[in-house]
Amino acid sequence: MENLHPIPASGTFADIVLPLAVPKPYTYAVPEELIPQLQTGIRVEVAFGGNKLYAGLVLKVHHETPSHRVKPVLSVIDSEPILTEKTLKFWRWLADYYCCSLGEVMEAALPANLKLASERRLMLSQLYDGSFAGLDDKEYLIAEALSLQDTITIDDVRKILNQKTVIQVIKRLLEKKVIYLYEEMEEKYKPKKVACVRLLEPYRSNPELLQEAFELCARAMRQTEALLAFVQLQRQQKHDDGGVLRSEVYKAASADASVLQAMAKKGIFELYEREVSRLGGYEEDLSEIDKLAEQQIRALDEIRSHFTEKNTVLLHGVTGSGKTRVYVELIREAIERGEQVLYLLPEVALTTQIISRLQKNFGDQIAVYHHRITNNERVELWQAVSGQQPRPTGSIGQATAQVILGARSALFLPFEKLSLVIVDEEHDSSYKQNDPAPRYNGRDAAIYLAHLHGAKVLLGTATPSLESYQNVKAGKYGLVEMTERFGGIELPEIVVADVKEEAKLRKLQSHFTSKLLDELKAALERGEQAILFQNRRGYAPTLRCTTCGWHSECIHCDVSLTYHKFRNNLQCHYCGYQAELAKTCPACGSIELKLQGFGTEKIEDELKIYLPDASIGRMDYDAVRTKDAHARIINDFEEKRLDILVGTQMVTKGLDFENVGVVGVISADQLLQFPDFRSGERGFQLITQVAGRAGRKGKRGKVIVQAMNVAHPVIREVLDNDFHTFFNREIMERKSFAYPPFARLIKITLKHKKPDVLNRGSKVFAQVLKNKLGKRVLGPSVPPVGRVRGQFLLDILIKMEMNPNLWRLTKNLIGEATQTMQQTEGFSTVRVNVDVDPA
Repeated sequence: MENLHPIPASGTFADIVLPLAVPKPYTYAVPEELIPQLQTGIRVEVAFGGNKLYAGLVLKVHHETPSHRVKPVLSVIDSEPILTEKTLKFWRWLADYYCCSLGEVMEAALPANLKLASERRLMLSQLYDGSFAGLDDKEYLIAEALSLQDTITIDDVRKILNQKTVIQVIKRLLEKKVIYLYEEMEEKYKPKKVACVRLLEPYRSNPELLQEAFELCARAMRQTEALLAFVQLQRQQKHDDGGVLRSEVYKAASADASVLQAMAKKGIFELYEREVSRLGGYEEDLSEIDKLAEQQIRALDEIRSHFTEKNTVLLHGVTGSGKTRVYVELIREAIERGEQVLYLLPEVALTTQIISRLQKNFGDQIAVYHHRITNNERVELWQAVSGQQPRPTGSIGQATAQVILGARSALFLPFEKLSLVIVDEEHDSSYKQNDPAPRYNGRDAAIYLAHLHGAKVLLGTATPSLESYQNVKAGKYGLVEMTERFGGIELPEIVVADVKEEAKLRKLQSHFTSKLLDELKAALERGEQAILFQNRRGYAPTLRCTTCGWHSECIHCDVSLTYHKFRNNLQCHYCGYQAELAKTCPACGSIELKLQGFGTEKIEDELKIYLPDASIGRMDYDAVRTKDAHARIINDFEEKRLDILVGTQMVTKGLDFENVGVVGVISADQLLQFPDFRSGERGFQLITQVAGRAGRKGKRGKVIVQAMNVAHPVIREVLDNDFHTFFNREIMERKSFAYPPFARLIKITLKHKKPDVLNRGSKVFAQVLKNKLGKRVLGPSVPPVGRVRGQFLLDILIKMEMNPNLWRLTKNLIGEATQTMQQTEGFSTVRVNVDVDPA
């Protein structure tokens, strides 16, 4: 009988994972000549889905004959594995725990240069000098093609070379830095720069010629004063580049930018930007960097003691207590032992603020890994972490990178000697990946990664998550507390301003209580700065007709359009849809249209009415979209060119300014009334974190919290800085209503562009779950935002007790329900997103 699936002579097969959302690894036949080169963890070139080529990863080489027709492995890309066995175990755990495929983990984990696919586009590298020396014939053909056109695809390369397997050639060109992947090229985070001024030649080298410069300015008194101020400041500071801060010249000479620009045109001054470290504020005082305070010494002793018995320790230190200095000491000890440290921060922006400090301590032993660095740098760092190759000249780090600082994606690096993982701001919701899969929590994944390596974990925060603190109470984690601010700085005084009472007494000025405005005026008179926090961007969240009740809505999503004054249009914050501001109501024709609510733009706008002499800046998603905008706003505030900074959550994270005297929370009620069981916890964390921005050496800061419901328990607990009362009350509520950490949640979101298909499909899906899990399955129900980007949504929530057997059963049932629904006629296009431990 004829065999329909001929087995190659070698009888050897390989299970290959592809960077795609396919349910399981795909099996390929291994040609005899490639068998000696094949091993777990190396990449191979394979065809999948018609004629598309991918760089797949070998999971297993075996002799088990598959029951289906198999394609052959086309070529072997690597000579050594790019993954360790521990890294593969970590991948498998992520895929299993977070209910996704191994391919989705691979797509998230590997740098783009390591997961080449035929549709990827290539460009000539900016580092390439145009010389064809050192290139073989095939490499030359590709480089020549790219010199004639901007981009080509990997499929184009196959046609140019007239061969099917081309990834080896592309790999060599990437390694030689002749090409890069076009679609992944992103801006690197820029270093902090300050605006400076210095003398031009010949005045810089010949101070005796300065008299000529003064003569050039003789008729312009303000220019003469600016030059005098510059000379005095230069003598005091003596910076290597001969420059001084422009802001200091403006202040000393009562001058403005036009004066210095006029002097630059006369050939006296050069206006330039100087790169500086991002050190600032009481936590970043370098003069104290080698001195450990008594509290820090005690904390270090307690951490070391806990590490002898427990693998994870929670460091609960108030804002400004000097936790970073404790981290630095533990990192130094690990480096001396020749071990690796992973230092996680919730957001990329925070890495730019702390990297200079760590470099000051550890020099080139520290490396930064996040999505903003280029693909070539990611691959080099990937190899350096695993010790595969020396670090390239000019990059940060050494042969085996010992300290990796990064956002949650740094977890995927193939560590060899990991001994310590530091998770800073462990409570932060930014550690949770939302889309695409794997929807993992960076903190929880870090703890499992450390377990695989036998490493210790230090979780640092001023406002611990309830889950982490409950693990302390249960004896799983050690606890170390730092209750005092570093350098003798007092915790800020927190005052509640009753918005309802002020409105009744007609003292409320727009959205500002008299108490907040008085404190802002007093701070400005003292020469201090202020931060105002409003967790909503835009000008006004709703445009409503007061006659018929119509309000502006997105055509693709079930949300109101937000009015943005600086663009003078309405915008959807979910899909980006924009519309012009209506002049009349489209429903009834009335002209009585009113903007309701307020965001950061309106706060900034109206504050200028009450404080006309103040310089006001805004930091939210809209304000930091342009190149370098984030760094520029921070620099302006640090250098006191801004008096008041209005912002969203961005102002709560990792920003320490030593001249901030007052912090205002515009609407605490918005944070606490969100329909989510974690709203109280998030509100407490956000208000406490933003309050931590107030205060400096020798001066106690003040925080004004505006609220309608001043009796809310969370507000009282923030006032008293009483985390323990907050925890005990909140944890009792969680226990009473069976929410984490006493229950496990899985949120399943079903999506489809047709609501009737979605409704019927979701019932099929939910029924499979309810047959086995019963009342543990809630829904399907419409979420608060029931349509996003033209896709209708339904949520199913599984709420189960902490039982490992039930957990395994549930994950299997989710797979079964997905398969049953998608195999039912009409429902194959319903998309399923599974979110384990939703944030």
